Amino acid sequence: MAELPEIAKYTAQMDETLRGRVMADVVILQEKCCNIPPDELVARIRGAAVTRVQYRGKWITHTLDNGETILLNYGMGADVIFAEAGTPDPEKYQIKVVFTDGTFYTAKFWWFGMFHLCPTADVDNHPSYKDVALDPFNSAFTEEYFAQLLSGKRTQVKSFMLNQKNIGGIGNMYAHDILWEARLHPQTKISAMTEAEVLGLYGAIQKVLGASRDRGSFEWEKDFHGQPGGWGGEGRDDFKVGYLEGEPCPRCATAIIMLKTGSTSSYLCPQCQVLA
Repeated sequence: MAELPEIAKYTAQMDETLRGRVMADVVILQEKCCNIPPDELVARIRGAAVTRVQYRGKWITHTLDNGETILLNYGMGADVIFAEAGTPDPEKYQIKVVFTDGTFYTAKFWWFGMFHLCPTADVDNHPSYKDVALDPFNSAFTEEYFAQLLSGKRTQVKSFMLNQKNIGGIGNMYAHDILWEARLHPQTKISAMTEAEVLGLYGAIQKVLGASRDRGSFEWEKDFHGQPGGWGGEGRDDFKVGYLEGEPCPRCATAIIMLKTGSTSSYLCPQCQVLA
């Protein structure tokens, strides 16, 4: 599932590749991916040029020069891949965006992907986009901002992190190692955390997400040009506890366990991450 390091990488690649290209057509094979009828969507974007590509949380937006904006969400994962003119279509996809020079990109959603359109002036009112919070790669996401964000909260720390209305871009894949780095049990109540633990969590978020970004994001996720990332490594060497149930904790050698925490599973070290 694409999370912040992957989304940031895809966005940069899309902005470099698509800026200035003019929309010729959109082939929509799965209408439920869209928020409006396909014929209307195509009519509203045909002939418009991409002026910039940005992201917010797990959403990627294509701003067009005719006052419209495409909102792309990978859902539970997707292959969104650019192709030069004359390239055969992939075997499976739900969306194909074609440009006037013959280049195109296809989106093959694994589950719950979205390809929405709305007027640029109304993007901040889009029901699934408008409440997405600041992400950890934003320069405004400082220690002071983070401490204030957690101040007065009483929920469990993992569920708080995964809520896109609190922090944009963090998902379950990176949460395991973030909490391990911070020595926090996923069910720790934020109200029980010390100032040092809050700052430790901030540092862990930056360390884990930054490491993936610096390595080109997760290896199982193909980028906009079909290339895998470099984080994860053969045998998932970059994970510390995530998805490594039964393996020794790299800090204390205690066997890593998996727990059900709400609607997600959590991997942790029971020695390093004690629930107070």
